[in-house]
Amino acid sequence: MKDKMDQELKSRMEGHVVELPDIVRLRIDQTLSSLPAAGAQTARSGAAFSRTSRRTWRLAIGAAALLLLIGIVSVFAVPSLADRIRSLFTRDNVDIGLLRAQEFGLVHRPNIKVKDKGYTVKVDEVVADPTRIVMALQLFGPDGRHDRRSLFFSRENQVTIKDAEGRIVGTMYDMGLTNDFYYMVAFFPEPLQTDSITLEGQLTQLGNENRNIPVTRGDWSFQFSVDMKEARKQTKETPFEGGYTSPDGMTIRLKRLTQMVQGVRLELETELSEEAMIRSPGDLWKKQMLKFHFEDAEGNEIHSVNTRKSPHMDSLMSHSKMPGNKPGLMYWSFIFQYLPHDQPYRFVFDGYSIAETDGTSVEFEPAKLIDQPVTFQSHGDEIILRKFTVESPPDTNGNVPEGALHISGNLRNEDSYNEYIVLSVDGKEYAITKRGVSGGSGAGWKDQKITLSGGRPELFYQLRMAQLQTIPDKLIFKRTVVDRLYSNVDWTLPAPDLRK
Repeated sequence: MKDKMDQELKSRMEGHVVELPDIVRLRIDQTLSSLPAAGAQTARSGAAFSRTSRRTWRLAIGAAALLLLIGIVSVFAVPSLADRIRSLFTRDNVDIGLLRAQEFGLVHRPNIKVKDKGYTVKVDEVVADPTRIVMALQLFGPDGRHDRRSLFFSRENQVTIKDAEGRIVGTMYDMGLTNDFYYMVAFFPEPLQTDSITLEGQLTQLGNENRNIPVTRGDWSFQFSVDMKEARKQTKETPFEGGYTSPDGMTIRLKRLTQMVQGVRLELETELSEEAMIRSPGDLWKKQMLKFHFEDAEGNEIHSVNTRKSPHMDSLMSHSKMPGNKPGLMYWSFIFQYLPHDQPYRFVFDGYSIAETDGTSVEFEPAKLIDQPVTFQSHGDEIILRKFTVESPPDTNGNVPEGALHISGNLRNEDSYNEYIVLSVDGKEYAITKRGVSGGSGAGWKDQKITLSGGRPELFYQLRMAQLQTIPDKLIFKRTVVDRLYSNVDWTLPAPDLRK
């Protein structure tokens, strides 16, 4: 029997050079040292075993030990087996939404395994509800090891989601987060209204020429369905009603909370007064952003939305806004990973921003800026015009030279919807493209600041003008639209008990 086990261990090890971890080597040494020596006496209850019993006992222990060693060596000798021990529910990957899905038995195991050109794509775990879909996708190379760098999701590789009628309702993307697998997710700003979904993976290329990763073309496509009935049964709506009107004409009305397996959806609407609409003519009023946070009874932050406070808590998964059936009315939806269901908390309104007409301008002489900077001020924002140059390709947005106005500054307002132009003294307008970075900071909910920079200490933020290819004597810098921030609000609302 011992000879047979020796042969089996030898055959499993043949061709493998195995570097075992120290802890495994120690366990092997401990196991071997504990085996009875040949001819040793073994006592039990004071009575000696017979020679036959001793031989049988020694062989039994030897067999168990060798099987243990075979198992240990196999795990570490075969890379593909070691690499498969990966899950959405390991400590570094799991979040509260996944834990709730596991609690309700909503973890799907499609057992997808597709092989081509020596590579294998596997999908072992999927979690889906009307809020979010999470999928662990693995790619194994010819050596059996997990490959986390060769699969890029683009035109060649897509995972789409279809409802029961075959309509595409979403596309998954790799969220990163872990090296254990491709962490595929899709968020839905409006909960899915379907009893089943189908995930279709069209995977036809590995590698990426732009990143110097050799390209391999093949077909690793897959398709499977997920039943959504049970997940939809776990959806519960709770009224969350209250309203407030800001000093500058925005009324906010909270509607309801919808608790789902992987998240909680907050629905609300806003409406602008006639005076506010005058400041945002045309479609400008639709360019809005809300700021709010949740806090517990002691004032500790739970979640925040669109804050520049640092540090801050943020579990917003998705949001949407949609104009209502009359000008100034907007419907909003925000989906969070969770909201407390076992403790009191409250909604705190921190402010909002909206695109408004501006019209503030300043005249400057481009050639003199480097020695005589010019300051632009409007609605609490300060922008300093530092210098003016003409840049040539390839350092341009096209194949022609561009005028470049180099600026720095601090903004009190938001920057998403700001619009600028440069005019010649005879009224000719030059459209602008932005180049640079903006970073926000603030210690509290309302004392934010946005800083404009070039991304490196030696660079300024730039406003580029493709049509302006010379340096004129005079120009006018003008902001036509300001992303106006209103933080002069004061409203909190206790949240409902989600346990009811």
